[in-house]
Amino acid sequence: MYNVLEARIEWEGGRISRITVLVEFSMGDIRAITATNQPRAGYMTIIPNATPTDTLLQEVAGYGMETDPSKFFPKSKHLERA
Repeated sequence: MYNVLEARIEWEGGRISRITVLVEFSMGDIRAITATNQPRAGYMTIIPNATPTDTLLQEVAGYGMETDPSKFFPKSKHLERA
């Protein structure tokens, strides 16, 4: 299992449009991983009517696309120590 530190879930029209998780892969290696409801080759796509669960957050951490953590978690206490 991935060590998900924080999650940001964005909604559009009552459905999840994006999930971004802040994950610590190893001591001090903290990354932001995102998945959207728009298909992107090689990355996870959030299905319609997805429900936010721990399992879904784990899937995003494992199969999402790496992104800039400061864009989605600008005030995260986890990024201050990284």
